[in-house]
Amino acid sequence: MSSAIENWHLCIEKNIVDASFMDQEIEFYSPFVYKPIQGIENVMKYLNAANQVINNDYFKYTDEIVGQDSAFLIFETKIEEIYINGVDYIIWNEEQQLTELRVLIRPFKALTLVAETMSQHL
Repeated sequence: MSSAIENWHLCIEKNIVDASFMDQEIEFYSPFVYKPIQGIENVMKYLNAANQVINNDYFKYTDEIVGQDSAFLIFETKIEEIYINGVDYIIWNEEQQLTELRVLIRPFKALTLVAETMSQHL
C-alpha cells in the first residue's frame, strides 16, 4: 500500500485529484472559506478548482516536514506574474486516507487572486 504522502505527491505530479485515498469524512480548511468544507464530494470540488488554478507549470514544493500521520508541504507557484507561496497541511489515518487538509496562502494579493480565479471553476 502506498503512503498517503506518496499518493498526494503522485496526484500533484499527474495533475489529478484522486478521491480513492480520502476518508469519507475528510475536512478541508480553505484559506478563504470561514468554516471547514466536509465530505469527499464537497472537498473534491475545491481541490479540482485548486488543481486547475494553482497546480500550474510554476508549482513546486520547496520543502516538507513529514511525520507519522501528518505533513507540512511548503509550495510556491505563480499566477499572472504574481508570486504565491503557501503550505499544505495534510493529516491521514492508519488506512493512509486523508482526513484533513488545510491550505495557507500568502501574500494577501496572491490569496485574493487565487480566490477570484478559483471561483470561476467552482
